Amino acid sequence: MLRRGLLVFAIVVVQFVVIEAALRAYGQYAGATTFGELFMDDPAVGIRLRPNASIRYTTVEFTTDIRINPEGVRDDDPIGPKAPGERRIVVLGDSLVLSVQVQAAQTFCERLEARLNAEAPATRWRVINAGVQGYGPVEQWMFFDRVAAAFEPDIVMMVVFVGNDALEAADGAGTLATGRPKVVAEPGARQWRRLIRSSVVLQAVRVRWDQLRSRLALGTPERPLASYLADPPPVVAEGLEQSRQAFGKIAERARGLGAAPALVLMPARFQVNDEDYGNLDAAVRQAGGVLDRQSASRRLEQALAPLGVPMIDLQPILARQPEPNGVFFQRNVHLTPRGHDVVASALHEFLRTSSVLSSKF
Repeated sequence: MLRRGLLVFAIVVVQFVVIEAALRAYGQYAGATTFGELFMDDPAVGIRLRPNASIRYTTVEFTTDIRINPEGVRDDDPIGPKAPGERRIVVLGDSLVLSVQVQAAQTFCERLEARLNAEAPATRWRVINAGVQGYGPVEQWMFFDRVAAAFEPDIVMMVVFVGNDALEAADGAGTLATGRPKVVAEPGARQWRRLIRSSVVLQAVRVRWDQLRSRLALGTPERPLASYLADPPPVVAEGLEQSRQAFGKIAERARGLGAAPALVLMPARFQVNDEDYGNLDAAVRQAGGVLDRQSASRRLEQALAPLGVPMIDLQPILARQPEPNGVFFQRNVHLTPRGHDVVASALHEFLRTSSVLSSKF
């Protein structure tokens, strides 16, 4: 029995190694072992980008060079004190702002900066990409309050990913109430988390496990889709309230610094991709639910309206582009270089025509 047990164990190990090698060679999963090097535990904010980190990130769709500056944001240069005539926009958000799928110069933050500087040569605009992968509204508040507020912003732009921000805000309710980030993992938990991040097989298993839990708890094949159900579970309403509180805190803190706050609603890919929507709609119906395609955007817009902060919804703008399927990558849910250009143009027009700039200058 011992020999048989060892034989079975050896077979499992060999299969694991073969599958791991095949998935890495094929590049189906954005699970590069170097990606975890970008992050660190911080007792003040939880998890954040590691200052001065630098990696080359490669998948089947892209190869990018990611550099984090000394202040812990994606930028080639330190931030430092403002120069005379300099104006700054701090852009808060999650992976759709960080945008490791494209080079830094291709992100909508850099392209917005170029547009602003071309329009007003006498003013030097700097748009600071303060996005962090995995952040929701509560994490954005913690990071802004304890790190990014020191960047001397003139405008604070909160990018709301309508696909999962309500649910992530519900998850962070305890942190928002206490002002304390989630407990930094113990050494054993850190090692386990590092092991999962280093293996595309284990990441795939984790994804499948999360999907199973979502199907059992929420009736959707993926947890974020609960925000789009025609009859959403109570956690969505709770998350909308927590989102309003978190973004309200950011807006209040920004105004206290003399900065103008703004809200940007970023849609999920299936909100502009018809084929993607059709596949998800069929999957949700099979699970017993009904998908309302634009409901997450609509609910967040209604929830955040009482804050009185200028707001733009990017979904209609992205959807009416020629070949809208090309504004998002097909193997992940992030913007392509063309998508970033469209967003930069939309934000530039939003700043010019809304009260955000006029309230400051």
